[in-house]
Amino acid sequence: MPPPAASAGQLQLAIHPNDQMLLHSLRSFDANTAVSQYFNVALQQQRAALQLLHGFFASRGPDFRMLDFACGYGRLLRLLAPGFAPDELWASEIQPEALDFVGRQFGVRTVASNARPEAFDPPVRFDFIWVASLFSHLPPELFREWVGRLLALLGPGGVLAFSVHDMTLWPGAVPATGFAYSRESENADLDPGIYGTSFVTEAFVAHAVGASGRTCKRLARAIANEQDLYVVSTRDAAFLEGFRRGPWGFVDIVRVSHDRELYLTGWAASLDDGPLDSVRVAIDGVVQECRISSMRSDVGDALRDRRLDRSGWEMRGLLGPAPTFVEVSAASPRGETALLYAGFL
Repeated sequence: MPPPAASAGQLQLAIHPNDQMLLHSLRSFDANTAVSQYFNVALQQQRAALQLLHGFFASRGPDFRMLDFACGYGRLLRLLAPGFAPDELWASEIQPEALDFVGRQFGVRTVASNARPEAFDPPVRFDFIWVASLFSHLPPELFREWVGRLLALLGPGGVLAFSVHDMTLWPGAVPATGFAYSRESENADLDPGIYGTSFVTEAFVAHAVGASGRTCKRLARAIANEQDLYVVSTRDAAFLEGFRRGPWGFVDIVRVSHDRELYLTGWAASLDDGPLDSVRVAIDGVVQECRISSMRSDVGDALRDRRLDRSGWEMRGLLGPAPTFVEVSAASPRGETALLYAGFL
């Protein structure tokens, strides 16, 4: 059977102090916003990965293996691990400190990655390989080589899913090659010659997958409402037509006055369903619904969806004595939830 979602009591919430995904957010936002964003991306990745697992592997054999490749410090692994047997879920990473952390913290099997694709040779083959936010950082030759290498590591009927920045996010003219590369990234520890920021066209990805005999399905803005997800498989992938991205949003302003009046404003929307009705604001566990009703044409512009122009909201309320715990979330009509903000004020 496909893996269940983890219950709250099973989750390992510790974040490594060198986790670049969190450190990148902390350079732009306060701690509450950065940590909330970190977990919100993890929740959406989990939802995406579980949709693929449920759709492609409705039943799993005793030798099923999934690999989270370029897993970092385990943002997704912490949510997936409780639903897998110890030998089913594997992790790979080029940073030894990160690989050691995920092995100890989440109890998964680990295998060290390599700067050279041809040198990466795990002792097993995999049914499902998940790669979030690696191909969005590779130069063109490594991009093609890693696609080929990971496809070669799939067992019969195996599935590869990897995320990219689409060329529509590139600020310049579209190169004739269908590939643009910048040597800048959020990870200063890695050589910018092999890890920067890349942008691709759908035609470039299709050519990289090449004559593998597999279908290549693009799911636009499937990861963090920014990166596209490509799914490469020989299996029936018709269910991907109903793929869900879930809700998304952001709390732009959190302000507390001297007399403890709270002011919140932000946006929430869904690329699946369009505008949402409300966001849920919980203050020390007391919940209130805040209606989504104000214009945010910048959201429609950024996500290229005019349905999302009216996705803004704001709320005012009085807080009790500090510290007060505030949580803001948004839910789709199907009950999918996004964490927009959480923390003590």
